Amino acid sequence: MDDIPWGQILAVGIPALVSVISAVWATRSARRAQTAEHEAQRLRALEDRVAQKKYDLYLPFLQTLGDLLTPSRKAEAEPKLESAMADFQTMVTAWGSDDVVEAFYRYRVSSSANPPPMVTIRLMSDLLLEIRRDIASPDTKLDGMHMIAMRINGISEELTRALKVPLEQLFREQEWTPPFELRSVTGSR
Repeated sequence: MDDIPWGQILAVGIPALVSVISAVWATRSARRAQTAEHEAQRLRALEDRVAQKKYDLYLPFLQTLGDLLTPSRKAEAEPKLESAMADFQTMVTAWGSDDVVEAFYRYRVSSSANPPPMVTIRLMSDLLLEIRRDIASPDTKLDGMHMIAMRINGISEELTRALKVPLEQLFREQEWTPPFELRSVTGSR
């Protein structure tokens, strides 16, 4: 046993062992990376399907609202409003974000409580802004003025103010009591 060259065996054996361990480690790491990539692809495909579903949900509703605010299209859009609204409210509860559902709820429920025009316009702009956040730009820097003003000629100071002041303040100024409780779903707005 004294004739065994342990030094040579260790000199060859240790690098060989390290190579085998490295190969096993690299194989496991590659499998993990491949699994992670497959999961990322699956999530991207799911996000794409949800985005398409939201687009399909919002498009007819947004087109109808846009047509109502366009004088040359208003007469044609009015008969479609009830149907577009019914379809939207059926699907938004499943596919809309919490903030879109809340904004739609406010808009829809207030319509039966005879809100002043400034309140109606504000609630509509809030809904359009939440839809924008949901399907296109969660971190948008735009406000209600951007959602509505481009469609209205001759923006008054009253409308500008209605689109910029806090909602609760607008209700007080318009002497209108909403048929819903004011709350923020996300707490951020």
